[in-house]
Amino acid sequence: MNKIIFILLLSACNIFAQTTLTVVNNPSQGDLDGNVQCDTTGISEGNSGANQTWDFTVLSRQDSTTLIFVASGSTPYSQQFPNSNIASTNDSIYFNYMSASASDLLISGFGGPDLIIQYTDPQIYLQYPFNYGSSFNDPFEGEFNSSGTQIFRKGTSAVTGDAWGTINLPDGSYANALRVHYQIITKDSSNPGIAVVSVTNLNSYVWFVPGKKFPVFEIIYSDITINGNLLFTQKVVNYNFYNSPTGIRNISAEIPDGFRLSQNYPNPFNPSTNLEFAIPRSGLVTLKIFDMTGREITTPVNENLNPGKYSYNFNAAGLTSGAYFYTLTANGFSDTKKMILLK
Repeated sequence: MNKIIFILLLSACNIFAQTTLTVVNNPSQGDLDGNVQCDTTGISEGNSGANQTWDFTVLSRQDSTTLIFVASGSTPYSQQFPNSNIASTNDSIYFNYMSASASDLLISGFGGPDLIIQYTDPQIYLQYPFNYGSSFNDPFEGEFNSSGTQIFRKGTSAVTGDAWGTINLPDGSYANALRVHYQIITKDSSNPGIAVVSVTNLNSYVWFVPGKKFPVFEIIYSDITINGNLLFTQKVVNYNFYNSPTGIRNISAEIPDGFRLSQNYPNPFNPSTNLEFAIPRSGLVTLKIFDMTGREITTPVNENLNPGKYSYNFNAAGLTSGAYFYTLTANGFSDTKKMILLK
């Protein structure tokens, strides 16, 4: 009877499943995040709510860039950001500094040869777990010197998981995509003889999908006013062409003789454990993790994989003690196993 109930719970969960962002979405040293800025004509964020479909299959691509994530301590400005443990750069000259933990991802500031921006109160980029319907508001502030002028920064962020559904992109379709809506107001004040107040309004829509750490698509609206006068407005569309997977790695290219989902190890675990599986032929592979009620916690793998043996390191630092289940589905094969988190 218990097995039947659990299968029913899994079925219901698959129908209404959405992506949940957790600590596995934090950037790590060596991760890459590449994107192409695209023409904005005809591109719209669409509606909020459940079961949406977004079609971004036709994009006119323009400039591209790739961010690499490095340990903050390896950068030239690490002493100015003692609370940061990860940084990103696309040129090894300018760096964005962050603090990644089991509960959130914070923006600590920016460092370069001609400008250092330190946040005395960091900006929260994400809180974990975060899914459809999640929201938070966060004030942030900092102080920095620009061309000899001292500037005081204060800002507010309103972040909402406002939609989920299927997003269609040039490289394929992703079900259970989560759209996160950011509304960020940043106010910079200075007084170099005449008071200057610059206000930046950022209104962005960011799509996350299962199995990928970073957003796969972004639509960003922004405007800047100086002393109440509109300076300019801008719309930016970014398509992510490369995205670090959330913890999956190929541990053997030898073709297995069949599909197999192994028992996690260690088990019980705290806070991380390894989930290994084998697939004998190419195809779409999904790995889902559920709690005792059948609620989907995360979908760390949802992509086409080549034959081989794979391992996924599941970090449950943000979860409570208890029993959890993980299910592998591939080419008609499906298997579920139980694991125990003890804190």
